Amino acid sequence: MAGEFEGPRSRRFTGILPVTVGVVLALVVAAGLYVLVTGNRAAGADADAAAQLEPLTELYDALTRSAVDAPDPSKLVEGAIEGMLDQVDDPYARYFGREDFDEFNASLDGTFSGVGLMLEDTPEGPVIVSVLEGTPAERAGIVEGERIVEVDGEDVSNDPLEAIVAKVKGAAGTKVTLGLSGGDGGPRTLKITRAEFDLPLIESELLDDDIGYVRLLQFADGSAQGVRREVETLMGDGAKGFVLDLRGNPGGLLEEAVAVASVFIEDGEIVAVQERGGARESLAAVDDAFEEVPLAVLIDERSASASEIVAGAVQDADRGTLVGETTFGKGTVQTIAQFSDGSGAKFTTARYFTPSGDSIEGVGVKPEVDVALSNDERPSELADDPQVSAALAEVNESIAAGN
Repeated sequence: MAGEFEGPRSRRFTGILPVTVGVVLALVVAAGLYVLVTGNRAAGADADAAAQLEPLTELYDALTRSAVDAPDPSKLVEGAIEGMLDQVDDPYARYFGREDFDEFNASLDGTFSGVGLMLEDTPEGPVIVSVLEGTPAERAGIVEGERIVEVDGEDVSNDPLEAIVAKVKGAAGTKVTLGLSGGDGGPRTLKITRAEFDLPLIESELLDDDIGYVRLLQFADGSAQGVRREVETLMGDGAKGFVLDLRGNPGGLLEEAVAVASVFIEDGEIVAVQERGGARESLAAVDDAFEEVPLAVLIDERSASASEIVAGAVQDADRGTLVGETTFGKGTVQTIAQFSDGSGAKFTTARYFTPSGDSIEGVGVKPEVDVALSNDERPSELADDPQVSAALAEVNESIAAGN
C-alpha cells in the first residue's frame, strides 16, 4: 500500500444513463469522451487511505486463504466496491464489471444489435424513454413509459438497469420475450426478434414549409455540431423559425449541452456547476448563435439533465418558448471512473444550476405553454402531435410579430 497513489481515470458527464437495449450502456453521456483525468494524492492523504483500507486488505487476505469455501477473488473486490457505493447515499451510483465497461465503450461506434429501446436509470427503476425508429421494438408496438418486468419468463422488476440490459441484448436474429408493465394498455408480453441498427442522434425536417424541426435524442459527442448543421441546412431550405424537440432526451455530455444551447443563445451564462466545497463555475455560450431566429423548445417529463440545462438556459435568457410538460428534474452531475482492471463506477460529483441560480433537482423546468400528452395519445406523425402543433403556433406567432 505504500508509494504514490494514482486515482482511477474518470470521465465527467451529466445524464441519467440512457441505455440502448442491444449493446449494454450505449450512453449519450459517454460518446466522445469526456476529458480523462488522473490525480496523484498528497503523501498525507495516501497514508490516510492506506490506513483506512488496511482492514479491507486484511479481510481479503483472510478470506482467500482460510474461508472453508474458496471465494472468487474478483467477486470479493466487486462486492467491496459495491458496498462503498451503497454507503454514499447516491441513487445514481453504480459499479460496472469489466465486460459491461468494455461493451459500454464499444457501443460508442453507434451500431447495435438488440431490440431498439432507450432505457433511463431512475431512482424508481429503469424506464423505457425512447423507442427507436425502424427497430424491432417499434414494430412490436412498445411505447415510452413502459417498464421491462420480465425477460424470457424471468422476473427482472427489481433488477438494476445493467442486469436488464444484459438479459435483453443479444445477436441479431435471436428472439427474446419481454414482459412489460406501466403502459396505458396494462401488462403484456411480447416476443421480439433482435436485429442490428444504427443509433440515431438527430432527426430533422421542414414543417409548414418554413419551420425547421430538429429532434435531438442524445447529448453525445458531436451533437451540437449536428444540430448546428441541421439548422444551417433548414435555413437554406427556407426555415424562418425552429422547433427544438428534447422530449425523451435523458441527457449527456455537459459540454454538448452548453454547445447546443449556444446554437441559439449568443451571449451569457448557460449553466453553473458546483462541486463539493467549491465555488460555482459559470459556463457561458461558446459559439456564434442564430440569435434572431424564432424558437420553441419541446420538453416532457422524460427530458432530463442536459436537456434541462438547454431548456433552462433558453427560458432564463427569454430566448424562446418552452412547450410541453415539466421536465424530469435531475440537477446533478455524475462521473464515470474507469479502474485499472477495466471495470468502472459512476457516482455524483457536482450539482448544476440554471442561469437564474435555481436548481432543478426534484423540480424540473416548467414550460410556458403546458400541453400534457399521455402515452396512448402519442401520435406517430408530427402533424398529429398536439405538442408539436402548439410549438409551431408559438413560432409562427413570433414570425408574424417580427420577433
